[in-house]
Amino acid sequence: MEASGNGGRMNMRYLGIVAAVAVCLALAGPAAAVNYTVAGWGPTSYPGPVTPPAGSPWGTYGYPGDTVELVTYTGTLGLTPGTYTQKINTLKWKVDYTYAGTATQWDYPDHWGQPSFNIDATRGMSIGTDTGSLSQAGLLWVTWYNDDLTFYQGSTTSFLVGTYRVDVKPLGLGPTTNVFPKGGHPWVQAERDVMAQFDVTLVPEPVTMAGVMLGIGGLATYVRKRRMA
Repeated sequence: MEASGNGGRMNMRYLGIVAAVAVCLALAGPAAAVNYTVAGWGPTSYPGPVTPPAGSPWGTYGYPGDTVELVTYTGTLGLTPGTYTQKINTLKWKVDYTYAGTATQWDYPDHWGQPSFNIDATRGMSIGTDTGSLSQAGLLWVTWYNDDLTFYQGSTTSFLVGTYRVDVKPLGLGPTTNVFPKGGHPWVQAERDVMAQFDVTLVPEPVTMAGVMLGIGGLATYVRKRRMA
């Protein structure tokens, strides 16, 4: 009877070891990939702060201002723990005349300002079946000669995909000064990729963690008793 009891305890120890190994192998198994989509924003136009007078060089309606747009994008993310930089949008920017004079005087430089426009480029995002929104601000600065466009680093948004947490943080872009391609206005600028940092973290489910702790506990008990034998 004693031998039988020792054998039962030995089997339990081995079962604990097997459970720990099996769970660890499951967690370390090949990771899948998941699709993500970031919604577009805009196009948004930024005319000057006042209506141009009739005597201005391009007339009352000849100053539509710049147009900024973020185009929707769909990509694939590998669910392997780590940090990655991936595309989330395509930036489109068209430069056009922006009135910065007064309601009665347009002449430069006496009556010409340098207006700036704050950009709120909040847009939706989905990873797998989880959804959220990305928050990102920008600034458009307009002068007589050139315009500058900046997008700042955004805040972090977290998504849950199975047993993984994905933290997404939009990265800054610019400041970028416009160029004047050949041809008339609007002057279309080269498209640019808007990127984000993706941090993938494994977050085991409670049941899985319980199995890991049970297996590790059985393994530790077995090793300790073997040393005492």
